[in-house]
Amino acid sequence: MNGEQSIHSRLLEKIRSYTMPLVAQEILATHPPLVIAGITASGKNAATKYIVDTTDYRQVVTHTTRQPRPDEIHGKHYYFVKEEEMLKLLDSQSMIEAKLIHDIRISGISVRAYQDVVNAGHKPLLVIDVQGTEEISKFLPKLRPVFLLPPNFDTWVRMQEKRGRMSHSERLRRMHSAREELEQVLDNEHFFLVVNRDVPQTAREILGDVHDQASQRKAREAAQLLIDRLRTI
Repeated sequence: MNGEQSIHSRLLEKIRSYTMPLVAQEILATHPPLVIAGITASGKNAATKYIVDTTDYRQVVTHTTRQPRPDEIHGKHYYFVKEEEMLKLLDSQSMIEAKLIHDIRISGISVRAYQDVVNAGHKPLLVIDVQGTEEISKFLPKLRPVFLLPPNFDTWVRMQEKRGRMSHSERLRRMHSAREELEQVLDNEHFFLVVNRDVPQTAREILGDVHDQASQRKAREAAQLLIDRLRTI
């Protein structure tokens, strides 16, 4: 147990001090990604699948230290790794970015996973959290990351329930993380907010070049309503 705690502590320390390596900066600049973020259960996977199935974009597979769900496949949905392996990847400067998610697990994008998509002739698509998006934005100032929102709080709760049962503490932790992410996004004008009511329409909005101010105002109002509701929990 002490050894495991030591590895976890070292990993958290490494993440706090990690700087994107030059090779990662170069590949991002040469092959800029489409970036999709969003609170948990906002429909990121469904929107991403639709885009991958209908365009030349391919998702860069994320590394994560969490355990796989029953329907998830290593190398397809995620690279499921132990904390020791994640620490080695960071020590060798093999990650583009890596962040602590929901205060319990580490997730991030490796340089190799990104290169695999580019080398196969596809356009890279990243599904990452707000912190990872902000890290990448430092090196890609023209990046216009997308942030997905559920239509409303009640729909969002039902979307979470479809993922299976979770403990009360886990649910509260996810809601706390969602509130923090929403507050960060509203403070960042670079994000393009999309309310995910219908997957094909959501995909069209994500891929569209024209983003009118009226839709963004409504989306930001929807985000604020979610924040207000979460503050009561």
